[in-house]
Amino acid sequence: MPDVSPRDRVMAAYKGGYADRVPAYPIAGSFAGCLDGLSIEEYCTNPKKAVKAMLNYYERFQPDIMIAFNDLAKEAEAIGCRVKYSDYVVPSIDRHVLQDDKGMLARLAIPDPFKDGRLPGFLEQCQALSSAKVPSPLGSVNVGPWTIAMLMRNPEMLCLDTLDDPAFVHDLMRFSTEYAKRVGDAVLTTKIGLSYSDPTASCSLVGPDTYREFIKPYHQEMVDYFKAKKVGVTIHICGTTHQIHEDLVDVGFNAITIDLDQQADPALYVDQLDKLVALGNARNVVAIGNVDVTIFERATKEQIEAEVKRCIDTVGKRSRFVLSTSCELPPQASPDCVKWFMDFARDYGRYDRILAS
Repeated sequence: MPDVSPRDRVMAAYKGGYADRVPAYPIAGSFAGCLDGLSIEEYCTNPKKAVKAMLNYYERFQPDIMIAFNDLAKEAEAIGCRVKYSDYVVPSIDRHVLQDDKGMLARLAIPDPFKDGRLPGFLEQCQALSSAKVPSPLGSVNVGPWTIAMLMRNPEMLCLDTLDDPAFVHDLMRFSTEYAKRVGDAVLTTKIGLSYSDPTASCSLVGPDTYREFIKPYHQEMVDYFKAKKVGVTIHICGTTHQIHEDLVDVGFNAITIDLDQQADPALYVDQLDKLVALGNARNVVAIGNVDVTIFERATKEQIEAEVKRCIDTVGKRSRFVLSTSCELPPQASPDCVKWFMDFARDYGRYDRILAS
């Protein structure tokens, strides 16, 4: 099939059809900066250098989807949390604004994405990526409401709050959901798509009942808000999620990106990709995943290809599937591993091969 653009390829998958091959992209954030010789802190705090790094990454690997992504601490930082940078891992929060006084929530104002913290710099990245007019569809990576709430309060304490003070948790979730919506509105002014990363909504951390009581209603509010604007929303959640796949589809996300099942007991392991693609094809939702990203620092070519093969052999004959990594590339991932991933995806993911077999 000649002259199939990345956009054609992705749109075919989203509509339940087939182009020339399975669309593929790795989830790249700080990796792009490190590839360009930047420190993780430079990449996350210098928008102009970050834009250059992102575009250099795009030219080098030609992913079918391109994302504007620096880190998941920027929303929490803009409201008063403190970010800790490292030379090896993505930024984290080491001081939570509500850790010592949850009553402070009543005194907090929702940050302005155009003025506060590093959010204006992120919007600058989104705008620059949009203006570059790369051939691939574009999306941003914003932080979901549960993860904003966790970073504001402290993950362990918020989990305890769901038992000891559920009313506070709902107050905080109303605040963080409004915040997430405002960031999304700001991103939409740059004319790129919306995806939210809510890694801590994972069943590896909170149970399905906690998701349904404290997270799902706010995911629903956020999706409905953007659906009214005719904007679809993608969600990424880390770890084990198969227990809430039905819930995520019920909420109305148009695409769901998933990690590997992290059950400690192999007897309990579930092939999350197979489960989600089956559900997605029944309910018109795109499944994205889930090549094991944890091997990308030192894997051999054969190991990378085996992971791509696992995913495509499992679900490649079905549509509404985009091949990606299970989570964000490590900042110090091997560029060879990323190249092997894309090269093999382009070859092994050809529909003329898949559908003929």
